[in-house]
Amino acid sequence: MQKTILFFCLLFGISFSADAQSEVSINRPFASGQEKTVSKARSIALTNTVISIGTGVTAVALFDNNTIQKTGAYLTLYGIVAGASTGNFYAEDYPRGVIGMGARAVGTILMVDATREVFGQRFSNTLNVDNEEVSLTDTKMLIGEGLILAGFIYNMISLNASVKEYNSGGRNFSINLSPAVVDDEVAPVLTASFRF
Repeated sequence: MQKTILFFCLLFGISFSADAQSEVSINRPFASGQEKTVSKARSIALTNTVISIGTGVTAVALFDNNTIQKTGAYLTLYGIVAGASTGNFYAEDYPRGVIGMGARAVGTILMVDATREVFGQRFSNTLNVDNEEVSLTDTKMLIGEGLILAGFIYNMISLNASVKEYNSGGRNFSINLSPAVVDDEVAPVLTASFRF
């Protein structure tokens, strides 16, 4: 209670000491001292991609348990589709993350008939996909490969912009104390704004 009274007394004192034409502004980042780094974002993206794909393919190849194989296959799909976007998600840049993830998802769908050629018979049987013989140079396969690669490159390149936007104060709040004239008297007006 005492802190609240002191706060209002401070505001009241500021309002009398401030000139009628001046404005007091305080802009602070929500998480000051917790800036994101491009190297950590890149590390998160690469780790989620490489470890997920490697662990998933290894689980399918080494274990005979159907549950472990399915888990490994889905982990591989996670690494392909979502892995590279996790760096953007770390910097709270969801639109860029989803764009890259969408491109890789479409590429993965186009390449579903190449599962046997890319990951082997056992992997294909685990997911119950790929019932056609295809060449990796077919048009559909080339477009799928291109989308997966383009989505990965897009997310890696966009990490710089994502981290820069996060650190530049895109998550700021501000408190403003400004004068207002009411019935020929100057009164303080306190406003707070949050930018999400």
